[in-house]
Amino acid sequence: MRYLLTFLALVVLNTTPFAAYADVLRPIETQVGSVIDGDTFITREGQHIRLLGINTPEKKRDANPAEEGAYAATEYAKKILPKGKNVTLKFDENDHDRYGRLLAHVYLDDGTWVNKQMVEEGYAHVYTFPDNRSHIDELLNAETQARHAGKGLWQQRRWQILEAVPVPDKYQAGKFQLVKGTPIKAAKVKGVIYLNYGDDWRTDFTIEIPPAAQKLFKAEGVEPLIAFIDKPIIVRGHLKPVNGMLIRVTHPEQIQPASAE
Repeated sequence: MRYLLTFLALVVLNTTPFAAYADVLRPIETQVGSVIDGDTFITREGQHIRLLGINTPEKKRDANPAEEGAYAATEYAKKILPKGKNVTLKFDENDHDRYGRLLAHVYLDDGTWVNKQMVEEGYAHVYTFPDNRSHIDELLNAETQARHAGKGLWQQRRWQILEAVPVPDKYQAGKFQLVKGTPIKAAKVKGVIYLNYGDDWRTDFTIEIPPAAQKLFKAEGVEPLIAFIDKPIIVRGHLKPVNGMLIRVTHPEQIQPASAE
């Protein structure tokens, strides 16, 4: 009986998707099965891979129309990630998302970093989270260069940087945007820091920085209550129709100086 149980255990181990062992098998070498869209593909084993640190425009879903640049990004991903292509997956602090996809930086045999290349060529923008922050500076630099060169999605109206003043229109709510402006005052209310871009927070654009994010700023020597006042910055995130309009910042890399724009 003992030998039967041992055999069954080995069968389970050998048939379990490699995603279950991502923490042990770093990095993972595999092959591309098929491309879903500009930032997601399936391996030969059937595991969904989400390119870490970036996002591409969304294709049509149900009643939602495709975003500008969605199909161009998908076709470019298919070009550099054809079926059978050898890839190496490398991970950050959190290697899975809530959908069960592996979150990975993807490399080709020649050293090409696919995530960065998608950004460099203007098919993707930087999209990060507080538990996955490696390589962000490189990706942000690549995005800035692509934007200045007017590549890909940066030619399109949907992806132009918005101004904080006047406050973005309500139809922008829910969208991921880059917003440029200069905070003129700050307040801390019940532990949350608010950076305000006008005299009336009820109608103006605001950045919200919760306590957990404040710790990340301070770990880098930045006091968010004072560091950004009267300084032109670019903030990235999803617009929320709170009072005027608001972006919640969860990690420092969501804010960049706007001096180079």
